[in-house]
Amino acid sequence: MMEDFWNSDRTQSLIGAAVLVIVSMLSVYLLSQGGPWSAELSLIAGLFLVNIVCFFLSTSDWAQQQRHRMMVVIWLEAAIIVSLYFLVSISFVAILGIIWVVQITELFPIRTTSWILLAAVSIFSFTQIFHWNDSSLMLALTGSITLSLFHLFAVIATYRAKREQELREETAALNRELLATRELLTEHSRQTERLRIARDLHDLLGHHLTAQILQLEVATHVTDGTGRQKVEQALALGKLLLSDLRTAVSELREDEPINFRDAVKKLVIGVPNIDIHLNFNSTLGEMHQAETLLRCTREALTNILRHSGASRCDISFNSTDSHYHLQIRDDGQCRDSVTPGNGLKGIKERVEEAGGDVRWYADSGFVIDIYLPLESELAEAS
Repeated sequence: MMEDFWNSDRTQSLIGAAVLVIVSMLSVYLLSQGGPWSAELSLIAGLFLVNIVCFFLSTSDWAQQQRHRMMVVIWLEAAIIVSLYFLVSISFVAILGIIWVVQITELFPIRTTSWILLAAVSIFSFTQIFHWNDSSLMLALTGSITLSLFHLFAVIATYRAKREQELREETAALNRELLATRELLTEHSRQTERLRIARDLHDLLGHHLTAQILQLEVATHVTDGTGRQKVEQALALGKLLLSDLRTAVSELREDEPINFRDAVKKLVIGVPNIDIHLNFNSTLGEMHQAETLLRCTREALTNILRHSGASRCDISFNSTDSHYHLQIRDDGQCRDSVTPGNGLKGIKERVEEAGGDVRWYADSGFVIDIYLPLESELAEAS
């Protein structure tokens, strides 16, 4: 219970908001001690208030579900903090910037974050010199360096926590993929064993039965009376047994459908922060196609978790007379144009290697449609 509390995003947001409120109230209080309330002090108090509101918005579902909303709020927050740097001479107002760079670290890659951090500490240092150059330049520089190091420490700590979280998610995803792949391999091993048994029955028992039937046919020509009747009965029984054996071998050679749904179910169990629904109306009969679709499903789920901000994902699978159709749909961020990254490119390459086709588009979220030809279509094409 305690571990869940410390790992909760809500806990982090509440503590950040509490820090902002305390810093804001303390700053306004200290500034108000220097004289009567003024228009400038009203402006400063208003900026502190808007900054707190922006922080709450940035941690809300309203902003997190749409990246462009988040960017507007984040950069508005940055503009407010820079304004406060120039208006307020109290050095601990830098705490606002420290909280802001933590938010930035969670949104951008570390290289982009590094440049933003450099700009943030440069602006803060400049404002400190602006406020203190007449009284003590050394004090301004010392305070700037110290608080800049706090900025750097916040970025490093946040980045490490972010990477650890990503590694945990990747490990969990690989574990789920391992369980799903094991499910497919179990199906494949079962089919392979059935084929081996069918082959052994046909090659060994079938051969001996055929030889026995030939011997009995010869025996019918060299025996008379009651003995011939018994030989003919044994011959009929042998032919019946050979027919039953051939039927059993044919049934064993028939490929059972691969339990693709159970494999996908193991893949999605335990995926965090998203509600996944499966709708499977068909089965697969070819192991290679099942592996291809399973890898594509895993890659699509990874993209959803990293980029979409979705709360729901629907995975459906069906077939027509010519192809299988796997659709993965989420309710995440909608974008007018999609630039394929390594994930989508990998899906496209896998599907094309299997002789299929893949399409993606925005439709109240993001949709990936994967089409693979049926086994009969593949056989005709080859």
